[in-house]
Amino acid sequence: MASMSMSSCLDKSVRQHYMSLPQGEKCQVTYIWIDGTGEGLRNKTRTLDSEPKTIEDIPEWNFDGSSTYQAEGSNSDMYLIPVCMFRDPFTLDPNKLVPL
Repeated sequence: MASMSMSSCLDKSVRQHYMSLPQGEKCQVTYIWIDGTGEGLRNKTRTLDSEPKTIEDIPEWNFDGSSTYQAEGSNSDMYLIPVCMFRDPFTLDPNKLVPL
């Protein structure tokens, strides 16, 4: 007998309820990059006051690169510089994915 995943037992209507709440003018932008191992995906999400119209509307952001194997602890500030954006198919419009 095959085992079932924990998420298959969850009530999907609860997620849908929260996904359909109004966001107003706010927009979630999820920055996505590959970590220092070359295999792991990382992401960081920030909320903007309005939907970005162009890539220039998305601000640069930073993170601690030592936790993602991309820098040593003594000099670990890393910068996320947006180069493109896409509609987010998971959280829907107006939210964006920003792969780096």
